[in-house]
Amino acid sequence: MERILVCTDGEEQTLKAEERAVELAERFGATVTGLYVLSPFLKKFTHEIYAVNRNECRAHLDASLKREGEMALEALGKRCAARGVPYVPRMRHGEIADEIVSEAAEGGYDLLIMGAKLLKNWRERLESYKVPEDVFKRAPIPMMFVR
Repeated sequence: MERILVCTDGEEQTLKAEERAVELAERFGATVTGLYVLSPFLKKFTHEIYAVNRNECRAHLDASLKREGEMALEALGKRCAARGVPYVPRMRHGEIADEIVSEAAEGGYDLLIMGAKLLKNWRERLESYKVPEDVFKRAPIPMMFVR
C-alpha cells in the first residue's frame, strides 16, 4: 500500500477515519491524500436571495466554505506531520460523491477511507444523505468505512 485517500469534512466520524488512515500510512510507509469537496449544495440557496448584495453574499459563502475546507485539510496535515507520514492536501469542487469517485479513479490510490455515521433508526436513514453508500457503489478501488 503506497497511497491512501481519506475524505475529510471535520465531522466526528471523519476524524476517526483520518486517524485510521494515518495509522495505516505509518505502518505501510504510505502517503495520505486528504480530500475535501466543496459542494455546490449551499450555493443554490443564494439564487433565492433578491437583495442588492447577492453577489457579495455568494462571495462570502464561497470564501467561508473554502476556508472551512482549508482548515480541515490543515488539521489532517498536522496529524500526518506529527507521525512522520507524507501528506498531500486536495480540494475539489462539485457534487460530493461524484468528486470522491473521480479522485479515486484518477489518483492511483490503493485505498479509500471514509467516515460513516451509524444510522440508528428508519428516520435517520430516510433523512440522511448517503454519500458513503453512493461512493461505495461506484468506487473503482478498495474502500474502508470507519464509524
